[in-house]
Amino acid sequence: MPDIDRSRESIENHDERFMWFWIPTLAFAALACYFIQSRRTFQRHWRRLEHVLDALGEGREPGSYVFLNERRFERLSNRLQNVAVEQDRLRKVAQDERFSLRTILGSMEEGIMVVDSQHVLQRVNPSFLKLFGLKEAPLGQSVDESIREPELGEMITAALNSAEPQAREVSLASFKPVRHVTVHAVPLRDSKGQLAVLAIFRDITRLKQLEEVRREFVANVSHELRTPLSIFHGYVETLIDAPYLPKPETTKIFHVLKRHSLRLNALVEDLLVLARLESRGETMQFQPVDLQKAINDIAMDWAAKMGKKGVALDLAIAPDLPVLPVDPLRLDQILNNLLENALKYTPPGGCIAIQAAREADKILLCVEDNGPGIPEDDLPHIFERFYRADKARSRQLGGTGLGLSIVKHITQAHNGTVEAESTFGKGTAILLRFPLHQDIGTPRTNGAVQTD
Repeated sequence: MPDIDRSRESIENHDERFMWFWIPTLAFAALACYFIQSRRTFQRHWRRLEHVLDALGEGREPGSYVFLNERRFERLSNRLQNVAVEQDRLRKVAQDERFSLRTILGSMEEGIMVVDSQHVLQRVNPSFLKLFGLKEAPLGQSVDESIREPELGEMITAALNSAEPQAREVSLASFKPVRHVTVHAVPLRDSKGQLAVLAIFRDITRLKQLEEVRREFVANVSHELRTPLSIFHGYVETLIDAPYLPKPETTKIFHVLKRHSLRLNALVEDLLVLARLESRGETMQFQPVDLQKAINDIAMDWAAKMGKKGVALDLAIAPDLPVLPVDPLRLDQILNNLLENALKYTPPGGCIAIQAAREADKILLCVEDNGPGIPEDDLPHIFERFYRADKARSRQLGGTGLGLSIVKHITQAHNGTVEAESTFGKGTAILLRFPLHQDIGTPRTNGAVQTD
């Protein structure tokens, strides 16, 4: 029995030692598993957090901000979502501002250029590229490299040094013909606080040309008026100082005064016509006109004058011409001006030809003479106001110097074109082309439909 008791006691001691060994071991194993699982979960959530932060940093949508079964990240996920919402709002604001800026810069007629303190271009708009004939934006280049206008570089330097706006009128000599622009250079600071310059360019070439035309017009009118007015003044003083001159002398004086009064009247009439045409205030009534009948009627009107000078008139009108939609009164004015001009320069025994033919959807009308012709250098200018190739002879032959200019404006008001061909010493041809398709019966102001 003692042996059995000792054996039972030994077994109980062994079981007790076994229990105290395995319980801590199992607890440690369970704790290790929990730690490993927690670490894996934490790493998974941390990688998820890194993904969310990377997406937000790159401006992408990260998807969900929820971290399942993880309270430690719950508050952080809410804050990240708030950050994303605010970031999205700011992104939309920035996109709207960029769109507005692009729209404004793209629609501006003025050229815009932004340069930094080193004269390097940072931004330009399409009007700037068009103004300077550039195909691509020269961003990153200096002003001198991209534009090659030293005066602009001087303006930018002055704006940077003085921190005051600069304004100047600049002639772009690198263009042929020369372009004229007004430039406003305004100093400003960029996002880093560095000085920069905003330059605004406005093309005033057309205004300069119009100003030059106006000056030439005033000078030409003054010159044309000076001669007859001085003659009037001289003869009127003669009549005042010697009221009892013999009748033949007074008759001669009155004939001279009449001739110059007619010249003055013609000049004033032509100036008024030209002013109405150029101001787009002249109403035209387009009607279907039988061109052959219109030319024959004009030819009959001029037959006596041409016969008196010994000049023949040759008509070459194509058969079956369609009716031409024009203002009949203005067509008569065109033909009268061209025939008057041709008759002045056609010598006795010469010939004037009027031709009319169809060219596709246009009608070609040509008045040709066999006079002295026009030098090649003068040919492009004959439709300008008061332009005369042979000034001395032109004034001797009479006329105001406005006839061909009136012809050009009337033709353009009919949506047509006019050109001159000439061989010096052999003659000149004036060619007009009128479209066959116009709105019949609609009042027009210099080619534009009236909208009374």
